[in-house]
Amino acid sequence: MLRHLRRANLQRLCSLQWALGATEAIPSAAPPCSLQQAAWWPAAAPPAAWQNQQAAPFAKATKKKGGGAAHPADGDSGATFDLTETKSLMERALEHLQGEMANLRTGRASPGMLDHLKVDVYGDRLPLKACGTVSVRDSQLLVVTVFDADAVPCVVKAVGDSPLRLSPRAEGQEVLVPIPRPTIESIDAMMKVCKVEGEQAKVTVRHARKLAMDAAKKLGSEDERKRVEREVQRLTDEFVKEVDGMVAHKEKSIRSHDS
Repeated sequence: MLRHLRRANLQRLCSLQWALGATEAIPSAAPPCSLQQAAWWPAAAPPAAWQNQQAAPFAKATKKKGGGAAHPADGDSGATFDLTETKSLMERALEHLQGEMANLRTGRASPGMLDHLKVDVYGDRLPLKACGTVSVRDSQLLVVTVFDADAVPCVVKAVGDSPLRLSPRAEGQEVLVPIPRPTIESIDAMMKVCKVEGEQAKVTVRHARKLAMDAAKKLGSEDERKRVEREVQRLTDEFVKEVDGMVAHKEKSIRSHDS
């Protein structure tokens, strides 16, 4: 039975060689061999060319032009590691915090106080700046000049329903928004909001740190992994420090009643 199997394998090999029309067509896949070797060749290691083709997807990750880098391949000590996305996530946390801080009224009129408001008008929900312009008439009064007179009631409702607890009133095509001076209670409330928003920003920054640290664990080189971890921690410390600075600055503004 074994001899029959070996002979059949050799016959298949010779048939394939004949079909290709040249005796040189096969050596790259199966070099000349004895009957015994030919019988067991199908179970041997595949040709080197095939091995190279299969290994291509696991090629070493290299840095791209323009500062970007491919994701490192597992076990590749020479792979680069790109912190662009990590930094971007942390920057977005700061941008969000900055917007939330701007929304806190401190007793002095500022057009930015209304930037976050949305107006339900024309069957849609539009930013306030798409419906009118906001200006400061004095330190305690904002004026929204509405583009379309029909949208004035919608703007009044949007301002009145906002968490800012303002009392707008319409005068022609303008919406007047008095900014009351803060009380001790409102100042305390805003200070608490500052701290909460600051902590939330830190949570986002630390989440970005965790994602980067998890990815760094896949680096094959211990030295590269430690280098990346140090860089990620440095970025984290910088952004946490910026968050603390923004919160402290806003708290000082609130205490001085100056936005």
